[in-house]
Amino acid sequence: MTIHDPHDHSEAALRAKLRERLRAHRPTLAQAIMIVVVSFVVAQLAGKLAVDVARAFTHVDAHALAGSSVLPARVIVPSMLASELVLLLAAFLTPLVLAVPVRQTLGLYAARPRVFIAAAVGTVMLGPLGDFLMASLSRFLPGLTLGVVPALHEIARSLPLWLLWPAFALMPGAGEELIFRGVLQRAAGRSAFAIWLSGCAFAAFHVDPVHVVGVLPLGLFLAWTAQRSGTLVTLVAHVVSNSVALLAIQADTLDVGYGTGREMPWPWVVVSLGVVAFAALVIVQATAQEPRSE
Repeated sequence: MTIHDPHDHSEAALRAKLRERLRAHRPTLAQAIMIVVVSFVVAQLAGKLAVDVARAFTHVDAHALAGSSVLPARVIVPSMLASELVLLLAAFLTPLVLAVPVRQTLGLYAARPRVFIAAAVGTVMLGPLGDFLMASLSRFLPGLTLGVVPALHEIARSLPLWLLWPAFALMPGAGEELIFRGVLQRAAGRSAFAIWLSGCAFAAFHVDPVHVVGVLPLGLFLAWTAQRSGTLVTLVAHVVSNSVALLAIQADTLDVGYGTGREMPWPWVVVSLGVVAFAALVIVQATAQEPRSE
């Protein structure tokens, strides 16, 4: 005769109630997809408007825009800030419009310090893999790229770090994580589908086919991490990763890889993947008891 513990049923019921309450704090998947699509379109329009305004104020004409490596920074930086600001506003407006709590809707949960550290290290160390993918694709299909990555690289070398950081690190890390991990992924639930949807949508947002392929592993890793630990962890990791990339670009000895004219040593890719695997293991162990992205 099997004796059932009544506490098991009560605990299961509480968990079911908690899941229902959390679902009520999120947009539906259809709503989230619509929010992301509209945000993407508005972000592109905002970026184009920022370019036009910046050109008018800085007297940069179309010929200068096409032929200079320094002047485009005056228009591209405002354009990037405007685009990312749209994503940031869309993410925070979503729970406000739906009249649900911001923290639960976007998954802004605290996590253990080692989770933040491991996520940041893993994200940074995916850089060599992304570079390898971009270099390989551009080598085999040279006409596929729009030239975005080399252009951004030139700008990152031409401007001071204090001016680059908001446009290239802080705003992209915050806006993209909140919209793709906070809104879209959480609306899709806890599944492999949610991870792939979030990662692929994040990659597609970068438009340039070569850039899309290069950031796809990053998007999938961040999506997997967000599912285990919440969006706040991936937001910090994304900002840290972009910040480290900026520092590397401005340091001659570390400025190697796609868009630089110097190939990245292949052992870097192998070693970095080992570090990523270790970082993922740390995240798994630290979140095994209490995954926070539910």
